[in-house]
Amino acid sequence: MFQYQAEIQKVIDGDTYVIDIDLGLSVWVRGERIRLYGVDTPEIYGVKKDSEEYQQGQKASAFAKSLIKKGTPAIVETMKDEKGKYGRYLAVLYIRIPEELMEGQGQIRAIGDFFCLNDLLLAKGLAEPYFL
Repeated sequence: MFQYQAEIQKVIDGDTYVIDIDLGLSVWVRGERIRLYGVDTPEIYGVKKDSEEYQQGQKASAFAKSLIKKGTPAIVETMKDEKGKYGRYLAVLYIRIPEELMEGQGQIRAIGDFFCLNDLLLAKGLAEPYFL
């Protein structure tokens, strides 16, 4: 597992993000697409807008967007330094999350004051566990 400082640039949907990754020594990878490891949120692309899946996908996406703005600091852990079949790295994403959202959430991993977004999406019922 590899761990990097990062900045989130865009929320694509509940489980896909565009991030800039700090590799150290002033070297950055910009505009990298990642998919959250171990979670699957309902789709918002390629499904009918009046479907239940689309509505649930919108909820997951809106929740992520409520926490993340362009430039949000993050810690990203990649499972392996290679891309999956859709050209994205699988990653665990840690961000700062307001305390009130963390109340009653027991099993959320943390690195310092950064909490695991993957775990929070599962705990809030916005994602299902998913392992390739």
